Amino acid sequence: MNSYTFRRQNYFVFQVDRDPVTPSVHFLWGKFDFRAILERTESKVMAQPDRGFRDESGQYFVLKSLQNLYRTEWYEFVRPTAHGLQLEETLWINNGKYHYVEYPQDLQDVACSICAAEMDLSPLQSVEID
Repeated sequence: MNSYTFRRQNYFVFQVDRDPVTPSVHFLWGKFDFRAILERTESKVMAQPDRGFRDESGQYFVLKSLQNLYRTEWYEFVRPTAHGLQLEETLWINNGKYHYVEYPQDLQDVACSICAAEMDLSPLQSVEID
């Protein structure tokens, strides 16, 4: 189990799925489960610079979904709703059900950094997280 530290917050990689079309990384922060799902795109133009990656063979990927396991269901990240010094309130949705919870700041950037490290991907635009 690999571990990463960003902004004094510890994350642990639980599982890596190296599917060639939709790879994913399942990671933990404390007792909370997250899943970052990537999607292969046809070109660099279709990949968002801050959420895009390139592998060694020249294929491009983009962060398709960041999900949180809450009460045995996966909720998809929508957006941050309030900011704090270390944590930010975030909105998650699953089939019309909303879930608000405080998680570390820039969780999407953290997920992208973990995906890049675990799957040997090069980010299209580097994101610096302390």
